[in-house]
Amino acid sequence: MQQSRAPVSPTFTVTVLSIVVAAFLGLCSGALMARVAPPDKFSWAGLAIAPLWLMLEAFFEAVATVFGTRSRAARIATSVSVVGGFYIAWFAFHAVAP
Repeated sequence: MQQSRAPVSPTFTVTVLSIVVAAFLGLCSGALMARVAPPDKFSWAGLAIAPLWLMLEAFFEAVATVFGTRSRAARIATSVSVVGGFYIAWFAFHAVAP
C-alpha cells in the first residue's frame, strides 16, 4: 500500500529559496562588517544591517505576489534570517578579524 505524497507547491519552494538567499546575504555582510568595523565599536553593526534590510524590503514589495498566501510570513522569515545570519557572522568573526 503506497501513500501518495502531496506535490511541493512552487510558492513554498520560492519561499524557502528566498530565506536561504537572505541568510547567505546576512552572513556575507556580517562577515564583511566584522572585518571592517573597529573592534571596540558594536554600534557599527546596526549601520551595516539597516541598508541590507531596506533593500530586502524594497525587493519584497516588488515580488510579493510570488509568495502567494504566505507573503507576510515569508517576509518576516526572510527578515529574521538576514538579521540572524548577520549577527551569527558578526559574533563568529568579530573576535578573529584583524
